[in-house]
Amino acid sequence: MKNVFRLLGLCALIHLMAGCEQADDVKTIFGRTWKLTYITLDGKHQMFDFWAGDEAAMRKSMEQLNKPGNYTLLLDGLTEGDDIRGNASGSTVSPTTFSGTWSANGRTNAFKATVTGNRPDVLAVKFLEGLNAATSYEGDTQNLYLIYTAGQQTFRMCFKASNQ
Repeated sequence: MKNVFRLLGLCALIHLMAGCEQADDVKTIFGRTWKLTYITLDGKHQMFDFWAGDEAAMRKSMEQLNKPGNYTLLLDGLTEGDDIRGNASGSTVSPTTFSGTWSANGRTNAFKATVTGNRPDVLAVKFLEGLNAATSYEGDTQNLYLIYTAGQQTFRMCFKASNQ
Protein backbone atom coordinates (compact mmCIF):
# COMPACT_ATOMS: atom_id res chain seq x y z
CA MET A 1 0.00 0.00 0.00
CA LYS A 2 2.92 2.38 0.77
CA ASN A 3 4.21 1.92 -2.77
CA VAL A 4 0.83 2.83 -4.26
CA PHE A 5 0.80 6.14 -2.35
CA ARG A 6 4.39 6.86 -3.39
CA LEU A 7 3.52 6.14 -7.01
CA LEU A 8 0.45 8.40 -6.84
CA GLY A 9 2.53 11.14 -5.23
CA LEU A 10 5.19 10.83 -7.92
CA CYS A 11 2.54 11.00 -10.68
CA ALA A 12 1.02 14.10 -9.08
CA LEU A 13 4.46 15.74 -8.85
CA ILE A 14 5.23 15.00 -12.50
CA HIS A 15 1.84 16.41 -13.52
CA LEU A 16 2.47 19.57 -11.49
CA MET A 17 5.92 20.07 -12.99
CA ALA A 18 4.60 19.62 -16.53
CA GLY A 19 1.95 22.27 -15.88
CA CYS A 20 4.59 24.82 -14.81
CA GLU A 21 6.05 25.13 -18.30
CA GLN A 22 4.11 28.25 -19.24
CA ALA A 23 5.17 31.35 -21.09
CA ASP A 24 5.37 34.74 -19.42
CA ASP A 25 2.59 37.19 -20.23
CA VAL A 26 4.93 39.48 -22.16
CA LYS A 27 2.36 42.21 -22.75
CA THR A 28 1.76 42.54 -19.00
CA ILE A 29 5.48 42.59 -18.18
CA PHE A 30 6.74 44.91 -20.91
CA GLY A 31 3.78 47.21 -21.51
CA ARG A 32 4.98 49.95 -19.15
CA THR A 33 7.76 52.43 -18.39
CA TRP A 34 10.75 51.11 -16.44
CA LYS A 35 13.24 53.09 -14.32
CA LEU A 36 16.80 51.81 -13.97
CA THR A 37 17.80 51.22 -10.35
CA TYR A 38 21.31 49.81 -10.93
CA ILE A 39 23.51 47.68 -13.16
CA THR A 40 25.33 44.91 -11.36
CA LEU A 41 27.31 41.76 -11.87
CA ASP A 42 24.91 38.84 -12.00
CA GLY A 43 24.42 37.54 -8.45
CA LYS A 44 25.37 40.87 -6.81
CA HIS A 45 23.08 43.63 -5.53
CA GLN A 46 24.97 46.91 -5.85
CA MET A 47 25.97 49.20 -8.71
CA PHE A 48 29.03 47.94 -10.57
CA ASP A 49 32.01 50.33 -10.45
CA PHE A 50 32.07 51.48 -14.07
CA TRP A 51 33.96 54.58 -12.89
CA ALA A 52 37.10 52.64 -11.85
CA GLY A 53 37.14 54.23 -8.41
CA ASP A 54 36.47 57.84 -9.55
CA GLU A 55 34.14 58.76 -6.67
CA ALA A 56 33.25 62.22 -8.03
CA ALA A 57 32.17 60.82 -11.43
CA MET A 58 30.20 58.04 -9.76
CA ARG A 59 28.46 60.47 -7.41
CA LYS A 60 27.51 62.69 -10.39
CA SER A 61 26.07 59.67 -12.26
CA MET A 62 24.13 58.52 -9.18
CA GLU A 63 22.63 62.00 -8.76
CA GLN A 64 21.45 61.86 -12.38
CA LEU A 65 20.13 58.30 -11.95
CA ASN A 66 18.00 59.33 -8.97
CA LYS A 67 16.31 62.23 -10.77
CA PRO A 68 12.76 61.56 -11.96
CA GLY A 69 12.59 60.97 -15.71
CA ASN A 70 16.24 59.96 -16.07
CA TYR A 71 17.26 56.43 -17.05
CA THR A 72 13.83 55.35 -18.12
CA LEU A 73 12.87 52.71 -20.65
CA LEU A 74 9.52 52.46 -22.43
CA LEU A 75 8.84 49.27 -24.39
CA ASP A 76 5.77 49.46 -26.65
CA GLY A 77 4.88 46.35 -28.52
CA LEU A 78 2.44 44.07 -30.22
CA THR A 79 2.16 40.45 -29.16
CA GLU A 80 1.87 37.44 -31.38
CA GLY A 81 1.74 34.23 -29.38
CA ASP A 82 4.72 34.18 -27.01
CA ASP A 83 6.52 36.98 -28.91
CA ILE A 84 6.32 40.71 -28.46
CA ARG A 85 8.13 43.31 -30.53
CA GLY A 86 7.95 47.03 -31.03
CA ASN A 87 9.56 50.37 -30.30
CA ALA A 88 11.92 51.18 -27.47
CA SER A 89 12.42 54.72 -26.20
CA GLY A 90 13.44 56.53 -23.08
CA SER A 91 15.97 58.87 -21.57
CA THR A 92 19.37 58.74 -20.00
CA VAL A 93 20.25 62.15 -18.54
CA SER A 94 17.38 64.53 -19.32
CA PRO A 95 16.87 65.88 -21.94
CA THR A 96 18.93 63.21 -23.71
CA THR A 97 16.71 60.53 -25.24
CA PHE A 98 17.21 57.29 -27.13
CA SER A 99 15.07 55.19 -29.42
CA GLY A 100 15.08 51.94 -31.35
CA THR A 101 13.40 48.57 -31.55
CA TRP A 102 13.12 45.55 -29.29
CA SER A 103 11.65 42.06 -29.05
CA ALA A 104 11.16 39.39 -26.40
CA ASN A 105 9.86 35.84 -26.15
CA GLY A 106 7.81 34.81 -23.13
CA ARG A 107 8.61 31.11 -23.44
CA THR A 108 12.41 31.32 -23.84
CA ASN A 109 12.91 34.67 -22.03
CA ALA A 110 14.98 35.87 -24.99
CA PHE A 111 15.38 39.65 -25.30
CA LYS A 112 16.91 41.81 -28.03
CA ALA A 113 17.07 45.58 -28.43
CA THR A 114 18.74 47.92 -30.87
CA VAL A 115 18.79 51.49 -29.57
CA THR A 116 20.75 54.64 -30.37
CA GLY A 117 21.18 57.86 -28.48
CA ASN A 118 23.68 60.27 -27.00
CA ARG A 119 25.83 59.18 -24.09
CA PRO A 120 26.38 62.14 -21.78
CA ASP A 121 28.15 60.27 -18.97
CA VAL A 122 29.68 56.91 -18.00
CA LEU A 123 26.41 55.43 -16.77
CA ALA A 124 24.57 56.48 -19.94
CA VAL A 125 27.23 54.69 -22.01
CA LYS A 126 26.82 51.50 -19.96
CA PHE A 127 23.02 51.80 -19.97
CA LEU A 128 22.80 51.95 -23.77
CA GLU A 129 25.51 49.30 -24.21
CA GLY A 130 23.61 47.02 -21.83
CA LEU A 131 20.32 47.50 -23.69
CA ASN A 132 21.98 46.64 -27.00
CA ALA A 133 23.82 43.63 -25.55
CA ALA A 134 20.91 42.15 -23.55
CA THR A 135 20.04 38.60 -24.58
CA SER A 136 17.51 37.58 -21.93
CA TYR A 137 15.14 38.94 -19.33
CA GLU A 138 13.53 37.97 -16.03
CA GLY A 139 10.76 39.82 -14.29
CA ASP A 140 7.17 40.58 -13.58
CA THR A 141 4.98 43.70 -13.44
CA GLN A 142 7.11 45.35 -10.74
CA ASN A 143 10.71 44.33 -11.52
CA LEU A 144 12.53 43.78 -14.79
CA TYR A 145 16.03 42.37 -15.21
CA LEU A 146 17.87 42.48 -18.53
CA ILE A 147 20.87 40.17 -18.65
CA TYR A 148 23.91 40.67 -20.88
CA THR A 149 27.55 39.69 -21.17
CA ALA A 150 30.41 42.15 -21.62
CA GLY A 151 33.87 40.67 -21.87
CA GLN A 152 33.98 37.74 -19.48
CA GLN A 153 31.37 39.15 -17.10
CA THR A 154 27.60 38.74 -16.95
CA PHE A 155 25.68 41.84 -15.97
CA ARG A 156 22.11 42.42 -14.86
CA MET A 157 20.31 45.71 -15.48
CA CYS A 158 17.74 46.11 -12.71
CA PHE A 159 14.58 48.14 -13.31
CA LYS A 160 11.52 49.05 -11.23
CA ALA A 161 8.13 49.85 -12.70
CA SER A 162 7.79 53.61 -13.07
CA ASN A 163 4.73 55.79 -12.65
CA GLN A 164 6.00 58.21 -15.30
